[in-house]
Amino acid sequence: MDVKITYFKLLRAAIGILDFLELKENLSVEKWQELLQLAQRQGTASVISDVLLSLPEEERLPKAMQTQMKAVCARSMMAQAEQKQVMQKAMKALQDGGITPVLLKGLGLARNYPKPYLRSCGDVDIYVGKENYHKGAKILRETFPDMPRFETEEDFFKHYNINVGSTAIEMHRVSAMFQHPKDAKVYDELEREGLQNNMVHYTDGEDEWNEPEWKFNVMFVFIHSWDHFVTESASMRQICDLTLLLHHHSDIAALERYLRTNLKKLHLFHAWQLYAYIMVNYLGLPKEQCPLYTNACAEKADRMLSSILHGREKIEQKDKPAPKNVILRKLYTLRERIRKAREIRTYESHYARHMVATAFAQSWERFKKGENTRKWE
Repeated sequence: MDVKITYFKLLRAAIGILDFLELKENLSVEKWQELLQLAQRQGTASVISDVLLSLPEEERLPKAMQTQMKAVCARSMMAQAEQKQVMQKAMKALQDGGITPVLLKGLGLARNYPKPYLRSCGDVDIYVGKENYHKGAKILRETFPDMPRFETEEDFFKHYNINVGSTAIEMHRVSAMFQHPKDAKVYDELEREGLQNNMVHYTDGEDEWNEPEWKFNVMFVFIHSWDHFVTESASMRQICDLTLLLHHHSDIAALERYLRTNLKKLHLFHAWQLYAYIMVNYLGLPKEQCPLYTNACAEKADRMLSSILHGREKIEQKDKPAPKNVILRKLYTLRERIRKAREIRTYESHYARHMVATAFAQSWERFKKGENTRKWE
């Protein structure tokens, strides 16, 4: 039995899409190890391990592998408990300092899972906005003194970082970066509505925080994952997060109108459809819960999924240092962006063309402003 088929069956059960799991696959120990390694790379090892450990005794794996999976679950729970403490302390400090922080991704998305404490979390992401960026950085430095951190909070940074123990806090100036001036203008307005004007206050016992308005949150979680895919690769954990956001909301018609309008403005309409195909056909999300779904992109979506699971082949290039001459360096950067667009064209040609247009538009904007040096974000 194919490892991928078994992995997705387990994943559907882990996120609560599959109500009943009958696992009769006769995988070898080597194949089970391959599956667990795949789950680890995709950020889903803890939820997959929990499902396997819950199987009837006769279907369970060897004892040594069970011990391994129990350790994975325990590490995930301990890490999330630490992250939650750090997050609450940071959020309270920012609030006491007159800032209204909004929790992004991670812990906020974990509550959509059947067992929230098993959703592995990476960084603690907190949005404060451009106006509170410098003030927020000062508050975090004072709240967590002597912790490793960015020494400055430059205005071209996406976020300010400070590490508290094994937990990294990313305090966001903006939730996402768009390089094309028109895209940036569109997203700035959407961000203002979704993270400032219409944020949602969530409370459940001792858990309390602000989080994004849900339609914006769906779009943001998708954009965050797509940006990872364009840069290097997305993960199945990100796609599970998106699937559960859709699965736990009922006003799909309003969401479809929102996405249709704004994803087209941002040139991300067709990229969304790749995700929609994967969510429906591999994670089991009902079509009626998935806006803008189509079968027409099946081939490209399958190609994208394969690259997420196994890595994608990159167009070969000779590594050369960037030239010191300003004009030559700009041409070098432009060629690199066009090369990346050619790589993405394999999966989504519409966005690839926009990447090229963006590269030219950004170069022109910097030329007009007299920016002759690259500011890395």
